[in-house]
Amino acid sequence: MTAAVRLVRLASALFTVLSLLGFLALVGARVAHWSAEPVLTGSMAPTFQPGDLVVTRQVDVRTLHTGQVAVFVPPGESSAYAHRVVGLSGDPVHPVIRTKGDANPAPDAWQARLTAPTVPVVVAHAPYAGRLITAMRAIQGHSQFVTVLGLILTLSAVRMVLPRRTSTRRPTRRAPRHAARHATS
Repeated sequence: MTAAVRLVRLASALFTVLSLLGFLALVGARVAHWSAEPVLTGSMAPTFQPGDLVVTRQVDVRTLHTGQVAVFVPPGESSAYAHRVVGLSGDPVHPVIRTKGDANPAPDAWQARLTAPTVPVVVAHAPYAGRLITAMRAIQGHSQFVTVLGLILTLSAVRMVLPRRTSTRRPTRRAPRHAARHATS
C-alpha cells in the first residue's frame, strides 16, 4: 500500500469520524434544547468576537442571574442580541432585564421584559466556528450543500464498513525466464 493510498484512507476515516461526531452533536443538541448561532458584531468583545459561534441552552427565567449572557430580542429590534445581564427587576416569572455588551461603555438603552418561561443563555463558544455557519447561510441552495455533505458522509462510511474487494483470479505460475532458456539448449 502506497503512502498516498494510506493518506487517502486516513483522511476518509477522519472525515467520517468527525462527520459522525458532528451529527451526534446536532442530535444531542436538539434533544438537550441547545442551539448555536454565529456572533455577528463586536459588542461582546473580547468575550466573543465576530465570527465566533455561541452555544446556548434554554434555562428557566426564574434561574436567570446577573453575569449570565442571555439571548433575547430587545424592544424595537428584530434580531436577537447576546448581551450580559447586569440587572434584574420585577416579577421573577416575567423579569425585566438590563443588559450590556462587554465592549460597550454603558448598559444598553433598553430594558427587556422576558415573557417566555425560558430564555437562551450562552454556555460555550467556539472561536471562528460561526464563520462556517454564516457562509452556509449565504450559499444559495443551502439544502443542496447539506445533501451533498450527507452523501459524502454516507459513501465514506460505506467504504469503511464494507470489506475491500479482492481479486478472484489466481495468479498463474510461470517458470522463471532463465529456467526456460536452459531447458531449450
